[in-house]
Amino acid sequence: MKFISLWLIVALFVFSLVTYSQEQNVFSLDQLISLGLENSPLIHAEKQRMEAAQAAYSASRSFQNPVFDYNRGTAKSYDGAVTRTTSGFSVSQQIENPFKRQFRIESWKKRWKAVEFSYEKVCNELKFNIKIQFYRILLLDQKRKIAKENLQTIEEIHQLIKMRADLGEVKELEAIKLYVETLKAQKDLNQIITEKQLAEESLNRLLGNVLSPNFHLSGSLNHSTIPINEESLIQQALSVQPVLKEKTMEIEEVESIIRFMKWQRLPDLNLTGFSQRALDGKNTGFGVSFEIPLWNWKSPEIKEAMKKSQQKSLELEALEMEVITEVKSRIRQLHLSTNTLELFSSGLLSQAEESLKIAEVSYKEGEVSLIDFLDSQRTYNSILLDFQEALFLWNSDKAALERAVGEEII
Repeated sequence: MKFISLWLIVALFVFSLVTYSQEQNVFSLDQLISLGLENSPLIHAEKQRMEAAQAAYSASRSFQNPVFDYNRGTAKSYDGAVTRTTSGFSVSQQIENPFKRQFRIESWKKRWKAVEFSYEKVCNELKFNIKIQFYRILLLDQKRKIAKENLQTIEEIHQLIKMRADLGEVKELEAIKLYVETLKAQKDLNQIITEKQLAEESLNRLLGNVLSPNFHLSGSLNHSTIPINEESLIQQALSVQPVLKEKTMEIEEVESIIRFMKWQRLPDLNLTGFSQRALDGKNTGFGVSFEIPLWNWKSPEIKEAMKKSQQKSLELEALEMEVITEVKSRIRQLHLSTNTLELFSSGLLSQAEESLKIAEVSYKEGEVSLIDFLDSQRTYNSILLDFQEALFLWNSDKAALERAVGEEII
């Protein structure tokens, strides 16, 4: 009795481990996106760039180090009567023009912010690509299911017709034709399985190859009613799209650089304290020095920066038009996908299924020909596959609209 109880405990433990392992190998879309953001090499590279920009901004706030100068030598009078060791030191500190310092630091801060928006842009692009591969795998799962059911149906009818051909009730050619159809159905199934494997590999690459073999996805291709207001979505895109924010920060960076260059015309001060032991005595004091902007008034550099600012402003204007066009295009595409799905929900699927059932029963009873049955089978599978394709396109179009806007649409 104790032996049986022990084996029951072990069996339950093993079953729990297997169940837990299977659960760990099933991923939802949100889990895949989280894995991608954590492990994608592109995301890691963009994070490094962002951290480098932040470090550059922090470094720009540092003050310049003071300069210490020490000298030692031997001095001798012209008549050679007096010889004495001389020495001296000085400490100088540059005092940066506070206005110039402010705009210099501001330019580095804007660059850091631009890189942050670039990071957000890369994240959005990765999310979109993960969604597309996720929906594609779900589509291929449905295609595989349909192809497998089609193969099973044809195999069953092939066995039935083969038996009837052996009894002489039907021509043997009928069985041969069904066998050929069986081979075609098996080929279609094998092709779908191969496509699904390739799609899974593509998805895994997006995630940094962190998924174990034979992983599974949880979820299904479905659609919902989304209230779409074109003007509202356009305004939303113009305010949150990372591409536009990045370009705006680049413009502000150049504007800060222009102000920085203009304030460079007002020179920095250098304060110096010194002590010198000379031949005839000791000299201690302080001094002030500054650069006189006589030959270089920074005019070419300022002009170049202003032209760059104009260039980036025009680029921002072009990007805004591109975003507006993209949002409008994606809205129209989503409307088209929604209208296509409404055709299927209006009764087309149920009618095709009912027609197939009637054709299958009629063929088994000898009321219709093999060609009629196969045509009904192909028509039903074609409609069913078209419905799954329509669901895939609707989800893909929604993801593309979200990418165009720059954030999720609820």
